[in-house]
Amino acid sequence: MAATRVNQIAVSDKLCKGCYLCIWACPWNVLEISEERNWRGVKKPVATKIENCRACRLCEYYCPDFAIQVIVDEEEEKEILEVEERYEKPWLRRIERRNEIVSRGVWWLES
Repeated sequence: MAATRVNQIAVSDKLCKGCYLCIWACPWNVLEISEERNWRGVKKPVATKIENCRACRLCEYYCPDFAIQVIVDEEEEKEILEVEERYEKPWLRRIERRNEIVSRGVWWLES
């Protein structure tokens, strides 16, 4: 599969407090500190090298205030959600089932 096309990385003026965890988390150095300040007086992050973005969403995951969003092509977003539905959700259900069994004090199952 080809690299995901990222249309935009949106940083909220109202939510960003300038902790720069998103910049720290990005392994491809897509984000940098802007010269513009938001209403809080914070120099918020800006995507200066969006062509390097692989849509890993680490910036989103590390942001404690949900101030950043990676926006990808709609078709690719649909594909990402299909993969999540097919592979990740069944895996998470297996983990939940295992935790349920372990919480009852049953450490093995006999066939």
